[in-house]
Amino acid sequence: MKKLAVRTCAWACLCALLGFGSVAAFAAKDIGEGYARPTYRELMQSFILLNGFDIQDPKIADEYGRIVYCDLYLKNFKNDIVWKRTRDEIVSRAQRKKEYFRTKFEMVSQFSLGRYEFTKQFFPLAINSRIRNVGNIQLFAGLGGDKDVCTKMTTLPNNIEMQLTEPLTVEGFSVPKDKVEKMMVRLEGQGRAGRTIYGRVRMTLSDAVKGISYDAGHSRRVVLRGRINAVDFFIDPELTKSLGGIQFTKD
Repeated sequence: MKKLAVRTCAWACLCALLGFGSVAAFAAKDIGEGYARPTYRELMQSFILLNGFDIQDPKIADEYGRIVYCDLYLKNFKNDIVWKRTRDEIVSRAQRKKEYFRTKFEMVSQFSLGRYEFTKQFFPLAINSRIRNVGNIQLFAGLGGDKDVCTKMTTLPNNIEMQLTEPLTVEGFSVPKDKVEKMMVRLEGQGRAGRTIYGRVRMTLSDAVKGISYDAGHSRRVVLRGRINAVDFFIDPELTKSLGGIQFTKD
C-alpha cells in the first residue's frame, strides 16, 4: 500500500501526496453540503474530539483552547486563575459532547486526461495523474500558510494525515460515446490543449489513531482514519461543469 511524499501547503497536499508532480491545487467557490476545506484548526479539533489525545490532560486542553478558542486564549491565558476556569469549561463542553466538529472534508486538484478508449467508453487519466493503491492522504502539512497566530504557536504536530479504511485507486472514469465529442469541445473551449481537468475528492473521518505518530523520517504527525466517498471530475476549477466521476459510498 502506498504512502507518497507531500508538499507543505494545505491545498497542494493532496496532489503532491498522490504523485501529481508540481501542479497547483484549487478550492472550489462553493463547498459541498456538510463538507469543508481542510484547515489545521478544524482537523486538529476533530482529531482531539475523536479521542486522538486525552482532552482531560491539562497540556492538551491548553493546546485545544489555543487552537480552537484563540481569542479567549490570548485574552485569558496569562491569568492562571481565569484561564483554569476557562479551560475547565472548554473541557466540560467537550466531555458533554457540546463541541461541534467536522468529519467531512473535500479537496480539489488538477488532473490530466489520457486518450479516450472507445471500446470501453472510458476516459483514463494520464499515467502521471493516476491514483493506484494509495493508503494514506496528507490532509495538512506545515503551518506556513496559516494566518491564525494561535495555530502557529501550537506545540502539537503540524502534519495531519488520513489513513484510508480501503486503499484508493482511480485510473479514470466512464463517459458514453455520445458525450465525448461535446466534452472535447468544452475542453478546447477552456484553452487547455494539455487536457487538464479538476478532480474533487470527498472524504469522511471515522476515528483517530491515539497519540503522536512518526513517519520514516521521524517527523511528528497525527493520524485520522476515514474513507473516500467520491472522486468527481470537472472542466473548470469552480466545479460547475461536470465530466463524470466515481462514487464509493452513499454519502
